[in-house]
Order: sequence, then C-alpha cells, then structure tokens
Amino acid sequence: MAGRSDAGSAIGDRIDAVTAYFRSRPRLRTLVVAGPPYAVLVLFFAIPLLVMLVVSFQTSEIGGPWTLSNYTNFLTSETYLTVVWQTLVISLQVTAIIAVVGYALAYSIVRFSRRTTLLLLLVILPFWTSYIIRMYAWINILQSDGVLDSTLNLFGLPAVGLLYSQPAVLIGFTYVWLPLAILPFYASLTNLDPDLIEASKDLGAGPIRTFTSVTLPMTKNGVITGIILTFIPTFGSFITPRLLGGTNNIMIGMVIENQFKSAFNWPFGAAIGMVISAVVVALLILATRFGGGLFGQRSQGGEEA
Repeated sequence: MAGRSDAGSAIGDRIDAVTAYFRSRPRLRTLVVAGPPYAVLVLFFAIPLLVMLVVSFQTSEIGGPWTLSNYTNFLTSETYLTVVWQTLVISLQVTAIIAVVGYALAYSIVRFSRRTTLLLLLVILPFWTSYIIRMYAWINILQSDGVLDSTLNLFGLPAVGLLYSQPAVLIGFTYVWLPLAILPFYASLTNLDPDLIEASKDLGAGPIRTFTSVTLPMTKNGVITGIILTFIPTFGSFITPRLLGGTNNIMIGMVIENQFKSAFNWPFGAAIGMVISAVVVALLILATRFGGGLFGQRSQGGEEA
C-alpha cells in the first residue's frame, strides 16, 4: 500500500511540475492547445484551397501556362450565369421555406412543449442516416406511382409525379437542412427572457406586435445563423438536385462536379469553385456584420458574450 501511495504521489508531483511549466510559458501553452486544430485546418483546408486557386489559373491541362481565361469564360458565359441565377433562386426559396417552418417549429418546442428533449431528438434523428439513403427514400416517395402517388390514389386524387421537378428539389433540400436550421433557432429562443414578452403584453402589444418588436429582434443572431447554415450548403450542393431534379434543374454544384468527373477540365472547375468560395466568404462576412453570431455572440454593449 505504501508503494502504491508513493507511486501516486510521484505521478502527482510530475503532473504539478508539468502544469507549472506550462503556466510559466503562456505562449507555449497556447501553441500546445491551439496548434493541433490550426494544423488540421491548414493541412485539410488552407493547402487544398491554395492548390485549387493555383490550378484555376492554368489552362485545361494542369501544369500548363497560367491564364485568366477560366474566370473570364465563366463570368462572361450566359449559360453559366443562368445556372448561377437558377441556383440563387432555388437557394433563396429553400432558405425562405426553412426559415419560416424551422422558426415556427423551434418556437413551438420552446413555448408550448414540455418534452423538449424528445422533440430535439426527433429533429436530429435524420442525421443518423446517410444523406444518400435519405435522397433515395425521397425518390421512392416522389417518383411516378411511388408512395405519394399511391396515397393520393387511395383518396381518389390524381397522381402528381413530382420527381425530377423543382418542387422535388425544394422538398429534398428542405428535408435535409431543416434540422440544421432548427438548432440555432431553438438556441436563440431558449436564451430569450420570457419576462420581455410578458412586459410587451402588459404594455398593450398584441401577439404580432410582440413577435416583431421583441421576439424576432432578440433572436436575430440565431435566425441569421440558421439562414446562413441553410443557404450556403444549398448553394453549393449537387447531390440533391442531381437525384431529385434531373437535367431540368441544374445547379452550379452540378457544373463543378461535371468539370472534375466528366469533362476532366479541372482548371475550369477549380475557377468556378473559387468564385463560389468567394461568394460564401462574402456571405459569412455579411452575416457577421449583421450579427449572425457565427464567430461569437455580441451583447448590447458590443462585447462578445
């Protein structure tokens, strides 16, 4: 027993010595703690992005002369700009649907339900299944003579056959990203002081006035964060529109995939990817300026919470 006690005391002394060593060297402590995450970001994000940037300035063959033609061909092509516009429209439609439905669901969970844990579990439950499997499930539901058409026929209604249409793409995107938006909506509504709502009602404000003047402004950070988390992956997605939209609903992500996998024009695909990345960065900066809380919540005093 005494030997074990001495061994434990020796280990404790060594731990205290290591702790004291790092406490006396704050820069080294910061390097040890923050170094590995930053190394992962540099290795798996910054370096591949830099490689893609270099490739985007080359000709159709990697290692060839440098050129701006990839960017000019993309930015001056009516066909590709039409695809970008269609992608933007679909992304905005999906974001609007998810913002309304997701906020309503999050508000209902916070205000009117006592089984919050169970409902949140149901919200994140789809994430436990593969993305591709969920898309193939929607194919079975939306295809002609599928689950949806069979159900409509049971009630004497005509079949709709939504597969390979824009509504099918909207349904697929809404199903995929809705849980991702509900979580920040729920977090912001949870932090909302209910006394503020009661005070608004005591001052004579109705439900709509209370929502627009108290609830929505106080949950702005969560709303903007949910919108960004929905819009960005929708804008760059290619799996959902390819499986559910067919050839009539082409999005820019599908064009990039085609350049890498079918056309084998990697420089042009990299150029398109860099333009889309620039759009994403601009949206993140815009969201931060409007208080999206992506890089830390801000209090009324302007300091990070």
